Amino acid sequence: MNAQDFILDPKDAQRVLFGASGKLGPMDFAKGLVAIVAVSLILNIISLVPVIGGLIGLVVGLVLAFAWVCIFSKRFHDAGQSGWMTIAAIVAVIVVSVVISAILSPVFGGVDFTDMDSLKAMGTGLMVKNMITSVLANAAVGYYMFKLKPALV
Repeated sequence: MNAQDFILDPKDAQRVLFGASGKLGPMDFAKGLVAIVAVSLILNIISLVPVIGGLIGLVVGLVLAFAWVCIFSKRFHDAGQSGWMTIAAIVAVIVVSVVISAILSPVFGGVDFTDMDSLKAMGTGLMVKNMITSVLANAAVGYYMFKLKPALV
């Protein structure tokens, strides 16, 4: 396998990323997750732009969240499990994100969310910490999902 194997073909994007019914094999799942995380990283950078960055982040973020749920649901279906197991994946990503964030906080410094000056000063560092956390949390849970064996039905 090389890095090219994990790039989602634009012709397959709608089939892979949207619609929670059906099944999704390990490679299509991996391609979908890589695409979602890549767009998420770009979105983190765009979020630094005042006003419009937040609006774009909200709209695209909701679309990405929907696509994330869809690929996880379809991957669970492929493994012969209920798509509702996606809730367990969401909880797992949140737990892993909290742990990684707690580990990275001393490196990037703490942020007082009630102090806007502190928050503005921390913008780039907070963005980098969020990017690292997102990649690692999705990689950990995504690796587990990638390794699920397809159902023999």
